[in-house]
Amino acid sequence: MSRRTQENIAAGVLLALFAGVIWLCQDFGPRARMIPLPLAVFGIVLTVIQILWQNLRSTDELQMDMIAVRPVGDAAKPGDGTEIAAAAGKAATWREEAGALGIVAALLGLILVTGLLPAVFLFTGGYFWVTRQYSWLASLIYTAVLTAAVYLLFEVALQIQPYHGLLAPLVERFR
Repeated sequence: MSRRTQENIAAGVLLALFAGVIWLCQDFGPRARMIPLPLAVFGIVLTVIQILWQNLRSTDELQMDMIAVRPVGDAAKPGDGTEIAAAAGKAATWREEAGALGIVAALLGLILVTGLLPAVFLFTGGYFWVTRQYSWLASLIYTAVLTAAVYLLFEVALQIQPYHGLLAPLVERFR
């Protein structure tokens, strides 16, 4: 079985899963289907785009060298493009895994303490600041746009009352 066939089968399974979610949502009440129904429709749209993308481009673009196999003694030279392939074959250390789990724990802790919107703003801004991925102005703009998108999606479009965190009573006292 070719790789393209395997990818099409996986995409077909995803389409069936999303279609099943839509079918099951028909028995839900109007408020209960506000999350699964749009997500399933969005999933179907993305899966159809993926199917079209993987079937309408040439097969040469689909070939990827995930692990560079080299003869013994043939070392990679800096800048020849093999650094990424060498890093892909490297096993993650426990420190890297603990760091990834720490990032997830930090986000969950921020949501618990401050609520969803402040946590999204603080976490995204903090991540951009620590990684120095962008300048401080670009980081602030991206952080604000992401926070606004989350606000518009959940509070305006879906009309879901967000979790305000453990600090909500303290904030309410100053209003």
